[in-house]
Amino acid sequence: MTDTDPPVSIRSELVFYPGRTGGKIAAYIDRAAQPSSGGERFVVMSPKYGETKKNNLQLAYFLAANGFTVLRFDFTCHFGESEGNMLDFTLPAGVEDTLATFDYLERRFQVKNATLLASSLSALMAFKAAAIDPRIDHLVTYVGVVDFTYTMEKVYQEDLFGGHIAGKQYGVLDVLGHEVQMDRFLGTAVEHRMHNLAGTQEAMARIKCPVSMFPAEHDTWVRMEDVGAVAGAAERARIYPIEGAMHEVNENQAAADKSTRMLIAVCREHSFGDPCTPEQVRVPDKKAVFAQNKIERDRLRRARPVKEQEDAFWGKYLEKYRVMEKMDDYQQYLDLVGELLGRFNDGEVVLDAGCGNGLFGVWVVRELLEKQATKFEVPPLYFGMDLTDSGLSDALGKHAATKVGLAALPVRQAGSIDLLYSRVDLDFFGSTEMDPAEIVQLGDGCFDKIACSLLLSYLKSPDRLLKQLHRVMRPGGRIVISSMKPFCDLSAIYRDFVEQRAANRDIESARELLRAAGAIKVKQEQGYYAFFSGEELTDMLTRAGFREAQWFISLGNQATVAVATK
Repeated sequence: MTDTDPPVSIRSELVFYPGRTGGKIAAYIDRAAQPSSGGERFVVMSPKYGETKKNNLQLAYFLAANGFTVLRFDFTCHFGESEGNMLDFTLPAGVEDTLATFDYLERRFQVKNATLLASSLSALMAFKAAAIDPRIDHLVTYVGVVDFTYTMEKVYQEDLFGGHIAGKQYGVLDVLGHEVQMDRFLGTAVEHRMHNLAGTQEAMARIKCPVSMFPAEHDTWVRMEDVGAVAGAAERARIYPIEGAMHEVNENQAAADKSTRMLIAVCREHSFGDPCTPEQVRVPDKKAVFAQNKIERDRLRRARPVKEQEDAFWGKYLEKYRVMEKMDDYQQYLDLVGELLGRFNDGEVVLDAGCGNGLFGVWVVRELLEKQATKFEVPPLYFGMDLTDSGLSDALGKHAATKVGLAALPVRQAGSIDLLYSRVDLDFFGSTEMDPAEIVQLGDGCFDKIACSLLLSYLKSPDRLLKQLHRVMRPGGRIVISSMKPFCDLSAIYRDFVEQRAANRDIESARELLRAAGAIKVKQEQGYYAFFSGEELTDMLTRAGFREAQWFISLGNQATVAVATK
């Protein structure tokens, strides 16, 4: 087995089986098309909180390419294809679903033991399951949460478990994009000793099988010393730190690739007695991964259809977006976008395509009225376009207030700017598919600068928009586009903001933004949205006809920003 071997073909089978609490569990079984000569070894993969079996697809295919048969399932009462409403999800129920999965393996395959692999919050359920069930003969945790009280406090800046124990009622609460019955959620975790470090240590002390823990070096939600304390409670635990990684390991692709190979090597050594090195790990066929991902994405769309219209969705989201203007990371991002666009000249027209609630427009107004200190014979024109009426209304108010506020300063005579706005569905900008009366008609070459900030990910046809933006830009003009990175870790931005010593009300707003980002991630999983790397953004610009494209990293290292000229 070497890294230069041809990719391994994998097959996936959709299965359903009963959960211990009554709901039906949906799962996929992944195995190599050509079975391993070393005998069949099984790995059970549980999903992260708020994610589905689809999120484990790539790692499952790596395991299958290296001789394992993988069963990855969706929790019941959770996001995914299994039965039940996410509102009713609890950690102890997740433990029961995990054990039901081992019941299914034993019934169908007569499997007496298998590896259990769990990530993030599902690690708490895995610790409990492994303490109960001897069929789990190897436990692997990947960026696993070990002290739920600490993690929740870092997310909410409030001790929710302490509040619950003291009798506080929370009702229905949004947790990273999903609403749950928080009082029941917290209460069952406390009842089953799954809410704090001591409870995890107690579970770990009862685990007799080997435990392999892969914590992230820079995890915002999990302390490395807590991982060590939990590992110290087990007889056969080992820690494999993921260097350079945060809680979302795939945010750092090099760290993710290295840790994946190490995880495979550890699992092979345990299950096959094979001292495989990370360099010898075989890779699955990428085309098969992409094809299966599409199958599962389409199934997820049908299982959890999105009922809310885009303008309504973004109208609510933009309300939570306002706190960004107080974040140092976001201000540095705006400075980069403005720097890449270049200095504003007499009479130039700048388009803010997808202006949202006007945060970049505020930057433009301040730049022209306060910082650039230039008298224009013909003032530059800022033109803001967005899908939502609420966003445009907010933008207009912000920009007008900024102009009025700066008018009182001695620098008032230094600059000026005109403002214009239009409600536009940018998925249909320049399209012939809609009634012309409903589309803003713009001639060729009417803009000198174009900013398209954090928008393309949310469009059905980003390439079509970029071609239209190329059409309406004057020769020599400059465009800046951006996207959150694939597998971005917004906890980094949140952490940086908290460390700014922000006011409590602003931290609460930032927490709301973090929850809203969870809702966006759900739509990403269903294929409605896509985040782009720097290479992908520059390729998109080049295909649209722009030249000299280059990209940068910004927004707390979580966004890619690309610039090009016409």
